[in-house]
Amino acid sequence: MNKKITLAVILTIIVFGVGLSIVQNAQDSEKYSGVFYLDATFYKDKKYVEIKFDDSTQKTTSSILEIQGMETSFQKTFTGSNFTIQVPFDSVPKYGWKTMPVTLVVEHSEFGKIGIKTDVHDSGEPSGNLIFSKP
Repeated sequence: MNKKITLAVILTIIVFGVGLSIVQNAQDSEKYSGVFYLDATFYKDKKYVEIKFDDSTQKTTSSILEIQGMETSFQKTFTGSNFTIQVPFDSVPKYGWKTMPVTLVVEHSEFGKIGIKTDVHDSGEPSGNLIFSKP
């Protein structure tokens, strides 16, 4: 009998913790989506991906950009609250853009370190969703 009660208590705590985590993540995403803008657009005719970042509060001190999934890793560090960069790409990757997410780790004077992730999209298509995290 005690084992059943203990198990029920443990499961309740786990479910409550997961639920709380989901609510907190949704609140963070809502807060950060009004502050940070990140977009990665592939221009087939120009053969590059243009990546744009902007912090509407102008409190970003530095950011580290990475395109994952490439043969040779692409990583670049920026200072300031915004940037635009063009990264050469001959074509869409064999398995699509989902295999090459664009990630950014932002150092923000108010929020601390924030991770932002998005997917590349073709020119003329809607932007991908932003995923925020606290690394």
